[in-house]
Order: sequence, then C-alpha cells, then structure tokens
Amino acid sequence: MSGFRRWLALMAVAMALALGGNVSVRAQAPIEGVWRTALKSEVTITACPDGFCGHLSHIVVPEGMLSGAEAEAAAAMDPAEFFDYRNKDPNLRDRPMLGLQILTLWQGREPYLYDGEIYNPEDGNSYSGYVEMVGPDTARLNGCVLFNVVCRGEEWTRVPLEELEARAQAEAVEAVAPAQ
Repeated sequence: MSGFRRWLALMAVAMALALGGNVSVRAQAPIEGVWRTALKSEVTITACPDGFCGHLSHIVVPEGMLSGAEAEAAAAMDPAEFFDYRNKDPNLRDRPMLGLQILTLWQGREPYLYDGEIYNPEDGNSYSGYVEMVGPDTARLNGCVLFNVVCRGEEWTRVPLEELEARAQAEAVEAVAPAQ
C-alpha cells in the first residue's frame, strides 16, 4: 500500500471516529461526511477555510465510461495511479485523482443548501452549482451552466459509518501485513 493510500486510510479512521464520537458536528454541518456518488466513487466533505471542501476519497471506474483498452488498463491500476488527465489546463493533468478537491461549498440561503464550485474530473470542467440536503443521508449535487439556468444533478448517499470503519480496519491490517 502506498504512503498516500496509508494516509487516506488513517484519515478515514480519524474522520469515522470524529463523526461517530461527536454527534453535534453532524447536526451543525449535515453536509460533512463521506458520500457515495451515482457512479459509486466516494467524496469526503469536511470543513475548510472556504466553507466545506469535498475530496475524492475512493475511486471506482464505472463500466462503459472507458474504451475496452482503457478499461483493461484502469482495472490493472491502483487508484493512486489515476491522474487528472482530462483537465483543461495541461499544467494540472499530473495531479493524482485520489484526494483531489472537486467541491468548494459554502452555506446557501437555506440551511439545507450549499452553494459552490464543482470540478468534474470526467470532462475536466468546473461548474457553479449547489448541493441540496434531501435527507440526513441523501444529498443532491447540481452542476449548472448558463448563469445557473441549466442544471444537471445526481443523488449521493452517505456511506454508513460501519462500512467506513470496516474498510479502514481492513486497510490498516493490509498496511501492517507486508511490514511483518
């Protein structure tokens, strides 16, 4: 396991403990947590200086998104080896996808709305948009164009704390096993 993946595993454990041990954090900021996207990747949203930041914390390459050769190559790669190749800025194409900040959010006009900027690594574009909390464990991400007139969205679900803890424990065991 790479050093970066170990760091992500430790961050997942720390976040799981923080979320599980302090219910008031969740009540104050319902957007914080780990969210599973429609394509099964995961985004971890935490407080940051700009409001809330969302980073890719688990990558799943969806079937049908890549050509046959690309899909085979992606299946053979560790997600830590994925880079932001579709970014419009050639200077940013060597950024690792794992840990990449794709959301910058701030509290919107209603307590269940978070306005912000969304980076879509699938097409390398940034969009204005918002996240709407539709329930305690469901959020709807909406990316918009044309002055927020045309928006497209998808629902995300909160990853259960038990799943995060089990994954972190399995990764910690995997990280220790090669060292022995």
